[in-house]
Amino acid sequence: MGLARRRRLARFRLAALVLTALAATHAGADEPPPSLAVLPIKLLDTSGEPTDQAAQHAERLARLGGSLAADLTRLGLARATLLPADGPLRACSTGDAACVLRVAREEGAEWVFVGVVHKSSTLILQLWARLVDARTGRDILSRDLNFRGDTDEAWKRAERFLVEQVRDGLKRGR
Repeated sequence: MGLARRRRLARFRLAALVLTALAATHAGADEPPPSLAVLPIKLLDTSGEPTDQAAQHAERLARLGGSLAADLTRLGLARATLLPADGPLRACSTGDAACVLRVAREEGAEWVFVGVVHKSSTLILQLWARLVDARTGRDILSRDLNFRGDTDEAWKRAERFLVEQVRDGLKRGR
């Protein structure tokens, strides 16, 4: 085989390799984001405040979970759905992790978001957030965030910051 023919063959192979790589990259870009089950966010209130704020906290927790699911979906990070506590999760009344992951998988989730807000005083709240692989149970992302103030505005700011943390964490993890 002549030198010119070998060079043409080498260029052809290189072009085929480049086209294959471009096709694989393009195909990956068309994949839908993972499905995410956002579990109802829980509250641990050890503040000892005399005023019953159960109704306000229930509204804020529901809004936090719903907004988180909507924002992660809007950003294209996941196809997120807030699972209602009175739905399939009733089967996991003890909160057993294996049961919760099984239910999430049955609901079609690839990922599961678990969040707990700890209110230690009127001004100090902490949000523990985990994103878990529903198949393996391994953490994809874990954050421990603090926020100040038990008001609607403080909770909204906390949700916006949480979305940023999830977005940035997932970008670093890919």
